[in-house]
Amino acid sequence: MIQGNLASQEKSSRQKIYADLHIHTNISDGLLSPEEVTQICEGLGLSIIAITDHDTVGGIKPAQQSSKNVEIIPAVELSANIGSLDIHILAYFIDYNNGELMDYLDDFCQHRMARIFKMSEKLAQVGIRLDPDEIVRMAGSQALGRPHIARALLKYGYVHSIKEAFIKYLGCHCPYYVPKKEIHPKRLIQMIKKWRGIPVIAHPGILNDENLIQRLIDYGAAGIEVWHPEHNSLQEKRFQEIAEKNRLLMTGGSDYHGFPGTYNRLGQPGCGRKEITAIKEYQKIYLQ
Repeated sequence: MIQGNLASQEKSSRQKIYADLHIHTNISDGLLSPEEVTQICEGLGLSIIAITDHDTVGGIKPAQQSSKNVEIIPAVELSANIGSLDIHILAYFIDYNNGELMDYLDDFCQHRMARIFKMSEKLAQVGIRLDPDEIVRMAGSQALGRPHIARALLKYGYVHSIKEAFIKYLGCHCPYYVPKKEIHPKRLIQMIKKWRGIPVIAHPGILNDENLIQRLIDYGAAGIEVWHPEHNSLQEKRFQEIAEKNRLLMTGGSDYHGFPGTYNRLGQPGCGRKEITAIKEYQKIYLQ
């Protein structure tokens, strides 16, 4: 599996990227293990990566222990919300051994479990019958989330792709959607800083709301993800302008999950040495 992934990525690589700061593994909702991801990144010549699994830090140590030539930045992608609107914040250099953080993530895990059952109940009301216990078993040790429901929908023929599952049934504007644990982004950003992390607005192009982006900056976000697979060149330029205006860090990453039809190209996009230098300088000055 790894060799096939590596070969396809090398053929499609448009340019050498120094760092990929947005990668998911099978500890949350990705396809590959932290060790497999690290091996591929080494083959691609990436110098630095961040394992940013959803609401879990379980993939950081395995990636660090298996890495020979790639530096692993400890990170996590945390969820917040305003009403039914999902907002994701990337937290870099987080103190992933912090007891309060671990308690928070454990509690979040319990809410994820309850969410799977609630969304399954809503789908059952329109004749889409999924067994939530089976979904939990299929997820194994992974952090439960909508992608696991999507895989069940695909397995039983209700959709033809993971993407279709999100468009028809699992997107935040769908009637079967159940919000995650209630936490306002302002409070989440404050907690990330308390846990010695650098809060960065994830994929702002998906939010597609500059007023909301500015609110997140006012709440204390220290950076913005400029380069992401969902962003076009005009959006990248605009997010760079916003970053420069507000003196924010700029990051980029592939949002790699590895499944066909989703983000599945490590290092495409990513960011450069300049952005890494800036985030490390910030970490030295503000988080020591």
